[in-house]
Amino acid sequence: MISALFSFVLVLAFLACDGGSAEAPPTEAPAPGTFELGLFQGDSNATVTVEIASTPTERQQGLMFREEMDEDAGMLFLFPADTHGGFWMRNTYIPLDIAYIGSDGRVQEIRAAVPLDETNLVPAQPYRYVLEVNQGWFERHEMGVGAMVELPEGLPPAH
Repeated sequence: MISALFSFVLVLAFLACDGGSAEAPPTEAPAPGTFELGLFQGDSNATVTVEIASTPTERQQGLMFREEMDEDAGMLFLFPADTHGGFWMRNTYIPLDIAYIGSDGRVQEIRAAVPLDETNLVPAQPYRYVLEVNQGWFERHEMGVGAMVELPEGLPPAH
């Protein structure tokens, strides 16, 4: 009886280890509270992992007081309706590209933002979303005005 139980435990342990199969490791999921955002333009496409700012408090805080950000990371600001207000860099230490995105998901305008500069960067037309990424990200990924942003499912509602 003990040897049968021992054999059963060994079989279970072998199955749990998967017998050393050559399957590819699972893809790494985004950190909790972040989303994968896809961008496309012509033959170029890229993915950026974004934190979400969907409330007035989150939008006001933005990326303030951060000293660094991963290359393919950013923040996506969600608004409940089209808006026209500008963005500034108060207490923001990272040089950013600020992309104003229409309700159709198209990048309408990209502004280079200088750390700690309080100039109000107001776009020419109303927008629904704003994507902040490290300065030069769009150029490094061969994208610009007209790029399409694919919003992921499960985003929180904007307030």
